[in-house]
Amino acid sequence: MSIKRTLRERKFIKAYIENSGNATEAFLVLSPNAKRETAGELGYRMLKKVDISVSELMEMMGTTDAYLNEVLNKGLEATKTISVIPIKPKEAQENETDLKDANSRNIEFVDVDDYAVRHKYLDTALKLKGSYPAEKHEETHKVIILGTEEKPEDKEE
Repeated sequence: MSIKRTLRERKFIKAYIENSGNATEAFLVLSPNAKRETAGELGYRMLKKVDISVSELMEMMGTTDAYLNEVLNKGLEATKTISVIPIKPKEAQENETDLKDANSRNIEFVDVDDYAVRHKYLDTALKLKGSYPAEKHEETHKVIILGTEEKPEDKEE
């Protein structure tokens, strides 16, 4: 369902996006003669009036589901670059601790899988898909019935 908005509201939304979500600046685009002190309050009111959802804003900014899927797939293949000092294999010799082939001048850089980043992307993807079970909260209630008393004949001996 499409919400019909006035020209002023559409201009405000466009200015809001162009000003990185700053309602004060967006209102000043619409009303350049407004005082900054009042523009903040009026921008907030205008934002409430247009009643735009986050998902609608994201769509208008180009953050579509297809784009999010593309970014998610890249994140699931995340790597990081680390520096290594390659050491040539040598025969073990007793009481020798130095590594002749390793020095600060032969550092190389290699890409390795970044599992920490991949885990964050996967966790986010599963949350978005609703794959996590809903949290269960155990509640215990103690029911007290007023006006009832324990009678001596009710007790077992």
